[in-house]
Amino acid sequence: MTTVSSDYESQNKGPRILAVFWILTGLATVAVSARLFIRMKILRNPGADDWLVAVSMVFSLSYAVLSTVNVALGFGQHSDTMTNHRLQLVLLLNNIGFALGIVAFAIPKLAVAALLNRFLNPTALHRAIFWGLTGFVALVSFICIVVLFTSCSPARALWDTSLLAEGAKCRTATVLVSYATFTGAASAFTDLYLAIYPTIILLKLHMVLWKKLALCGALGLGVVACAMAIIKCMQLPELGDLSDATYTTADLVIWTCIESNVVILASCIPTLQPLIEVILGKRTLRSTKGYQYKEDGSHLRESTKWTSKPSGIRKDDPDLTITGVGSQESILQMGQIRRTDNVTVEYERPSEHTDEGQESSTSWEGARTTDTAILATK
Repeated sequence: MTTVSSDYESQNKGPRILAVFWILTGLATVAVSARLFIRMKILRNPGADDWLVAVSMVFSLSYAVLSTVNVALGFGQHSDTMTNHRLQLVLLLNNIGFALGIVAFAIPKLAVAALLNRFLNPTALHRAIFWGLTGFVALVSFICIVVLFTSCSPARALWDTSLLAEGAKCRTATVLVSYATFTGAASAFTDLYLAIYPTIILLKLHMVLWKKLALCGALGLGVVACAMAIIKCMQLPELGDLSDATYTTADLVIWTCIESNVVILASCIPTLQPLIEVILGKRTLRSTKGYQYKEDGSHLRESTKWTSKPSGIRKDDPDLTITGVGSQESILQMGQIRRTDNVTVEYERPSEHTDEGQESSTSWEGARTTDTAILATK
């Protein structure tokens, strides 16, 4: 171990790493727990998106625990302040942590795709885009892990740098940095798309402004995750600095944690409305899978979904005239977006006139009656 000054030796990013990890991981854990409680105890209809988020949370927690152990061993401090054995252990745990972090931000995107399919009931094209983009990110993220652990031959040279003097070969760090940047760019683009699409759909709906803004904010948190992915990409060149990896890669570890937990939070916040209603006393825990929501006197079942596909209103009846359509949407339900259309239908009642010597005929002279039907589109 090289002799260093006390100021240099005291430089330590470990406390900042622990603060970021446990604040964000704690928030994400609470959000995921609340989400699972809502789906399993209140609504009783857990879906694939819930299990994907739960798996993501397991990886995020594992990353936090591993990083905590690594900080205790010296991660966040300068490499030349540690013994060779300690340095090898810290570098090994750091590489394993990167793998966990990559999985932790890749899987939640699949959960967001499943959530949007459940909320918005999109067209087949947009379903294909959702799963295509998120599946692509998951694939390139897995390949990134492979690229990381195959950077050196043998792989042990990643954390035991003494093997380089014995003939171990490593690819130039530019390969890993470039591919990791590509993975981060794909992740950022996917986060942005998953945030913008529901926002565009919601802005087209006729509903109270504050509800529209609240829902756009909840479903659009992926924009924050996109920003975190971009910032993380700016930290990736630090992967190429092997001379002081335990200190220079600390910021990259922090931003990886932020990105993964923000994606998890973004996928959970839109699902927490029923629990808020229970806390405020507007709903009880006896709610069941098909619970009702009342707005403006209309009751819609939870299975009713809003879709961008044309509704099946018949217009081929010559005696039926649709004179006005108003709509109100209530989408603060867990798991569905509902749309209520108020359709005003005007028609004339037939009247029969029978004159002497003439056959009975039917005319459409008479009072005009206006009916209002409330339709729930699916």
